[in-house]
Amino acid sequence: MPEETPQGEEQPTMLSFTEAAERLVADGIAQSMTAEGLRKLAREPASGWPIGPADYRVVGKTRMLPYELLVPYMQARRRGRGPDKTKQRNVPAKKVGRARKPQGGPVTTTTDPRSDLYAFAMDGKEHSPTNSDRASQRIDAYRAGVLHSFADEVEGMKVGPEDPAHDAHVRGYNSALEHVVAELRRRAAEPEAQDG
Repeated sequence: MPEETPQGEEQPTMLSFTEAAERLVADGIAQSMTAEGLRKLAREPASGWPIGPADYRVVGKTRMLPYELLVPYMQARRRGRGPDKTKQRNVPAKKVGRARKPQGGPVTTTTDPRSDLYAFAMDGKEHSPTNSDRASQRIDAYRAGVLHSFADEVEGMKVGPEDPAHDAHVRGYNSALEHVVAELRRRAAEPEAQDG
């Protein structure tokens, strides 16, 4: 049988860590607080946590703490986490070394990255329709070679024997790989799309 509350005696407000954290924020005592933040304070011997083992109550599986003991403790604590930085904010920042000069020129983002490949494919030759066509053919051949090489790598990723009784998941995986390989080889066979 629980003890009866004596007449006229006020009982402390018992809250869970979560409820206490929310109420500290709602009451304006803390700018922000979490249940885990309160638990960390309770575990840390150096924090000066005011609630002793006898002050807690257990309801079900939840440990409840007396809110009235927590409030003065939280009001006396510094706000925020970490060391007090108010003095540091008033001190001008130290200059370390000298300002660094940016390296290189600005990089434009409007340049088509294929232009460098095109210049490489032109091989220093003067621009003409014939040379331009040869450069495009070299680019297409290079692109096709890369796609074929990648298709070979993907084809090597197949799993298990080519047995019809093989696991359905493995067959599905191998089928998807075959589809990717076929698509890569198809794209390697067609020239790169031209910008209009």
